[in-house]
Amino acid sequence: MLLSPKKSNYLKSFAGKHLKHKKNRKSYLNLGQICLVANEPIQLTNFQFESMRLFLRRYLKKSSQMFFPIFPSVPITKKPNEIRLGCGKGPVKYWSFNLKKGDIIVEIRSTSQIKKAIFFLAAARVKIGGKSFVFNKLDR
Repeated sequence: MLLSPKKSNYLKSFAGKHLKHKKNRKSYLNLGQICLVANEPIQLTNFQFESMRLFLRRYLKKSSQMFFPIFPSVPITKKPNEIRLGCGKGPVKYWSFNLKKGDIIVEIRSTSQIKKAIFFLAAARVKIGGKSFVFNKLDR
């Protein structure tokens, strides 16, 4: 499966809590100069994560380095259609990561000038919308 953990404590997890709006968390750049920050709580799947990574790699090429501090580690299960009740929990369909408000999604270290529009295109690639992500440039 695309971007799944090699080993997890449990094969299937409980449904979990709903994503709630919380206060901004302190987001600091560790490795890069520019970052993409979640503006609202969302659930990012491994397919969305990989499509955003491929899009950024295709645009930035070898002029920059990308760092992803998050990894999809929550298993999401789905039972097939038209199955009777009492057959247990369904198989893992995909993996996801619950982002909170203020979480850094990607950090970029670059030698060349990076346009702000590329981050909004990458966010649109995830098909969540422009208001979900914020472009953030922090100087050390």
